[in-house]
Amino acid sequence: MLSGKLHTDLLLFHTYIDYATMGAYGGGGWIVDEFTERKKHSKQGLELLTEGLESLSNELEPGDYKPVISFDLNDCNLEMAVADLLRQNNVELIVMGARSHDKEEALYGDDTNSIVNHATCPVLIVPSKTDLEQIRKVIFATDFDQADFKAIHYLAKLGRLFHYQLEIIHVINPASKEAVKSTQGTAFKEQLMQFKYQGLTYHEVGGKDVISRLNGLSTETGTGLLALFHHQRPWLIRLFAHSETKRALAKQKMPLLIFPSGMVDFN
Repeated sequence: MLSGKLHTDLLLFHTYIDYATMGAYGGGGWIVDEFTERKKHSKQGLELLTEGLESLSNELEPGDYKPVISFDLNDCNLEMAVADLLRQNNVELIVMGARSHDKEEALYGDDTNSIVNHATCPVLIVPSKTDLEQIRKVIFATDFDQADFKAIHYLAKLGRLFHYQLEIIHVINPASKEAVKSTQGTAFKEQLMQFKYQGLTYHEVGGKDVISRLNGLSTETGTGLLALFHHQRPWLIRLFAHSETKRALAKQKMPLLIFPSGMVDFN
């Protein structure tokens, strides 16, 4: 559905070796048959998924693009593989699932974490049982960074395709003094007025924990998608330095669209 609206082709990728578990083999060499069986199983799964998606693509709306669906598989580290794919292709969007094997683990698993931290295009993390066609409101969290406007421009582009409300939110800690931020906020709102997007609004809300406040606000307002600008390495270190924030992310139930600071082109 996303490929049809964005007029892009679709590449399915799977790595059939979980490098995080290789230590369990005590440093010994893997049996050749093990690699062969994993590769065979991966290829069969990708072939079945491709056939299913090609069938679904016939149900796209008449004005949508019918994507060419292909797949690739490898036995390398997922982060390295995706980095190569990004260098070799003009990638519009990375889409990943959000399932976790550990109830205490945050939304990001090790693979997702690595990809988000090295991506050069937006990354959409989609929890199970999510219907992207039912998204009616998107919240974008801003800290008045000028780069946020590039992300907002991208969200507005998507909004014209999916017809959702776009709400820009700035979370203010009630205990802090934000006189400087207030001045930045005024200038930021003036720039937002230049966006010709119906349904674009801006609000400031109070809260000590940004992620918890955004999750709560999203639940209250029926938001279907939360979007964040990601200052890749520094932001990630700060984010996971606090267990409370990690627990808040673990409760994330809605799709999360992340705009990495290292993006090549937001347009």
